[in-house]
Amino acid sequence: MTDSTGVTVDDLRDYLASDAPDEFLQRLIDEAEYDAHHIVGDDIPIERCRQNRDFNQAVRIIADYDNASRGAQDSQAHAYPRSFLYRMNQCKWTLRRDAQNGSE
Repeated sequence: MTDSTGVTVDDLRDYLASDAPDEFLQRLIDEAEYDAHHIVGDDIPIERCRQNRDFNQAVRIIADYDNASRGAQDSQAHAYPRSFLYRMNQCKWTLRRDAQNGSE
């Protein structure tokens, strides 16, 4: 996978070692990207986020977590995993700094 394309169905399939249908995996990606993008900030274009390795890894992590928990995030005990939060912290400030500086 190249970072400029974000997480693809084939990439997530390999990451999860899953034989789930493409539509299911795409839905996991879409939901994970939505959550991650919201944390970074909706003012940062999703295309820019998809170019960031930490953002893409956070998408994989949260897609995996959502797949494993099957909607059981109904309390603080089921909050986002630390690895997701770590990756989001890494990319959030990098993406925001680059946007302020006008970096590509």
